[in-house]
Amino acid sequence: MKIIVYSDSHGCTGKVLTMLEREQDADFCFFLGDGINDALKGAEKYPHIKYISVKGNCDYHSTKDTVAYKYIDGLTFVACHGHEYNVKRWLTELIDHTESVRGNIALYGHTHIRNTYYDSGGVFLLNPGSLASGQYSIITTDKGKFDIEHKIL
Repeated sequence: MKIIVYSDSHGCTGKVLTMLEREQDADFCFFLGDGINDALKGAEKYPHIKYISVKGNCDYHSTKDTVAYKYIDGLTFVACHGHEYNVKRWLTELIDHTESVRGNIALYGHTHIRNTYYDSGGVFLLNPGSLASGQYSIITTDKGKFDIEHKIL
C-alpha cells in the first residue's frame, strides 16, 4: 500500500493538488491538520484516494476529530495534529497514547519540522514537515512492514 502523509498546508491548495497529482497512485492519504479546506479540495479532486483527516489548532471551524485511528495492511496508525499532545515540547504524551491504543505508527504535524523517531517501546513516530514549505512523506507498507520516503515539491 502507498500512503501519503502531509500536514500544515496553511492555505496552499495548489501545493496539495501538485502533491496529489504526483502521487495519484496512492491508496491512502493522511492529512494531519492546519489547512483542512486544502485537504477537502484535494480529496474532492482525487476521490479514488481514501482520505483520513484530522483538524489542527488553526482549523477553527472544522468538525473533524483531532485524532484518527486507521488499521492498514497489518499496522495501526494514530493520526493527529499534535498540539493536544504537546509535541513542540516532547513526544512522550503521543507515545503513551499510541501505546495505550496498541498503535504501531503515530503521525503528527504542528511543529513544521520533519522528524522520524523509533521509540524503544516499539512506536514509530513520523512528522512529514510542512506542506506549505513543500515537505511531505510517503509510507509504503507490506503486511506489517513499512518504509518511509521523505519528499519535497
